[in-house]
Amino acid sequence: MQGFVELEGDRLSLRVSLKGGAVVDGHTRDGRRFLRRHDDGAFDVLRSACFPLVPVGNRVEGNGFELGGKSYRFTHNTAEPNYIHGDGWLAEWNVEDASATHVRLAFEQLRPAKSPHVYRAVQTVTLDGATVTLSLSVTNLGNETLPFGIGFHPYFPRTEGTLLTAPAMAWWTEREGHLPGVRTPIADSADFATPRLLPRRRLNNCFEGWSGQAQIIWPETKLAADIAADASFSRYMLYAPEDDRSFFCLEPMSHTPNALATSGANALHLLAPGQTLSGAFSITVSNFEVTQ
Repeated sequence: MQGFVELEGDRLSLRVSLKGGAVVDGHTRDGRRFLRRHDDGAFDVLRSACFPLVPVGNRVEGNGFELGGKSYRFTHNTAEPNYIHGDGWLAEWNVEDASATHVRLAFEQLRPAKSPHVYRAVQTVTLDGATVTLSLSVTNLGNETLPFGIGFHPYFPRTEGTLLTAPAMAWWTEREGHLPGVRTPIADSADFATPRLLPRRRLNNCFEGWSGQAQIIWPETKLAADIAADASFSRYMLYAPEDDRSFFCLEPMSHTPNALATSGANALHLLAPGQTLSGAFSITVSNFEVTQ
């Protein structure tokens, strides 16, 4: 695999791809994985460990929105009918600064392409002891105010004993097209206010009213990961497919998926020309002692 930056700290190791700005592997120095490892085949962002969501996250139903009496359009960017996950995960990022434990990547979209946005995105990945911190910012380089959103799409290993804690206040059901349905109280089987196993059924739901705190425990590898997201990320998307139980995703997001279609442009962050939206989250890895 070519075109990636290797980060090595005293506790953790990462690889970051310039394609998609994606983290492709994350493990402790003794080889225990806290992020999914990309296989050795041809690079595919959707098999990576984490990628950035910019200038919006998740799907935009109908590929458009209205703002100020004007219609704006997206072009679908995969085989799916709806534009998904923004542009950043499909872009080629440039290294602006790098060291053994830090990399800053950037890319600019200087004219409308798959989205109507014109912007500059910057992502940093930093190792500090047992913590990896990922930050993302987007600056509106266009000449009109537009809605922007950011997020991250990490893939975590999933074992039979994986425990998740991620308290939230409400969630969105899933409807046809992998889109949010209605906002309701969280179902008992998916309430992660306290540590619990992921249910064996599919989960593809947005959880709102999140404090930004979560914890994952892997008893089999005696490893734990504490997640801390800043106030920009007040909700997360939880994806756990039924047909592949080797991973799950907990995706910090600045906005609810499909909010452009269901709630309008004001449901995201309206950035005037020159304004910036930014956010960060961290993963702190520690040993977990299994008690009998």
